[in-house]
Amino acid sequence: MNSDQNIFEKFSRPLLIALSIGFLYALVLAKLASDWWTDENYSHGLLVPFVIAYIVWLEFDLLKNSREKSSYLIGGSVVLIALAMLFAGTLGAELFMQRISLVVMLGGMVIYFFGGKILKLLSVPFLLLLFAIPIPQIIFNKIAFPLQVYASQMAIWGIRLFGVPSVRNGNVIEILPVGATQIVSLEVVEACSGIRSLMTLVTLALVLAYFSHEKSQQGKPFYRNFNFWLSIILIFSAIPIAILTNAGRVTATGIFTHLYGKKMLTGFFHDLSGWLVYLVALILLALVGFIFKFIFKRFFVAVEKQKSDSFENTPTSWKLVLGLIGCLIIGGFFINWFESREEVQVKRLALKEIPSILGDWKQRGNDIRFSEQTESVLRTTDYLMREYELPSGNIANLYVGYYASQKSGATYHSPQNCLPGSGWEMKEPELVEVKLANGKTFNANRYIIVNDSKREIMIYWYQGRGREVASEYSDKIFTVLDSFTRQRSDGSMVRILIPAGNSETEATQLAIDLSSNISNKLSDFVPE
Repeated sequence: MNSDQNIFEKFSRPLLIALSIGFLYALVLAKLASDWWTDENYSHGLLVPFVIAYIVWLEFDLLKNSREKSSYLIGGSVVLIALAMLFAGTLGAELFMQRISLVVMLGGMVIYFFGGKILKLLSVPFLLLLFAIPIPQIIFNKIAFPLQVYASQMAIWGIRLFGVPSVRNGNVIEILPVGATQIVSLEVVEACSGIRSLMTLVTLALVLAYFSHEKSQQGKPFYRNFNFWLSIILIFSAIPIAILTNAGRVTATGIFTHLYGKKMLTGFFHDLSGWLVYLVALILLALVGFIFKFIFKRFFVAVEKQKSDSFENTPTSWKLVLGLIGCLIIGGFFINWFESREEVQVKRLALKEIPSILGDWKQRGNDIRFSEQTESVLRTTDYLMREYELPSGNIANLYVGYYASQKSGATYHSPQNCLPGSGWEMKEPELVEVKLANGKTFNANRYIIVNDSKREIMIYWYQGRGREVASEYSDKIFTVLDSFTRQRSDGSMVRILIPAGNSETEATQLAIDLSSNISNKLSDFVPE
């Protein structure tokens, strides 16, 4: 009977905790699994749970002997922080915060039951889980666009090295195939920039470092620990390797496109080149690890593995276990209720009904529509892009992108993320004051954007739920508050472009004038 009771207690508590965490993070895990399945940048995430399970299984005896006295106060505090992060992420429709809270929650659980020492031994599994979590789009774009530019710069050098005539404009390379009269545009998108393979390579680098580690380094301080430096070298080597291999792919694609035409941009060759990039990158990564071990391993004096003090962990009281489970279940009910709670539906007019005359500005031509591919990326509920013209001949481009809800993850695309990838350089940022008809004012972002000989003034801001703000981070905070207090997360981004002409100051004033006119009219289309 005692034996049966011990077996029951051994397995029932972990099972109940796991089920409670699963209930609390059910929607988060479902969305994360969906991203792993559909997003090629993070498809390696499908394998990460199995790799983590294998590592824990390999290190089970060491983990068992490294247990310390349970730290209920610290562990419980970390759990509460994770719950707060999950709550805030749910309110603000910030998937990254929701997912990171899962990592924090698991860390808190480990401390709660086994103490903090064991976290050091679980550093690789926790890092693997972090690398499998898609980073926020704003950060992703800030990484992806520079990589696209680097890859295109290196590729244009390689293409010209082989005597292929080509022109680069931002991350777009223009090539004229042999015998053709029409130029082919080779766009260095995310898949070709290195960002896609970078996420996988960093994960592989960590796995490679783990399975190449030296047991004799256990317990050494980090500055004398061979395993630590091997991990650092491999992880950071993944960045230039990703850029180099993908630049090589773009170079080869450009050369073959020149020789055989546009068909080389799709189909078998395109898919084959993608697989070769991964293979070559993995070989280079392994080579870096081999060279580092060959040269530097001798400098790390091997010592005998220190035995850790085995601590027979006292079984956790059922009261503490049930209290923790209750906290998770209550949090789960609240989070799931909030996720399923419908937002307030506000009445509004379609953006296409925005007046064709705004002050002295008059619509020029028809409304402009994006391609289906661009629309699928923007994921707006409604958008408007059209040109306005002054009697003096000055022309401005107006874009308004509206989102009825941001709970699903669809949100604004900042010009800071989109324009650099199209070859635009953003200069001289500043805040400008826009005055409304009621006498109130708000600040908007102003940039001078340059692309070769083109020079334009750009003004943009975020408007919705009765606010006009310049900072997307401030807007995100307001979204969290309004989602909780008003059951609303709708809003819009407004952007105006106008050629700088001979006077940037005059162009800026014209852009501010149009900003004032459109903002005064938007309340019917972007509800307060």
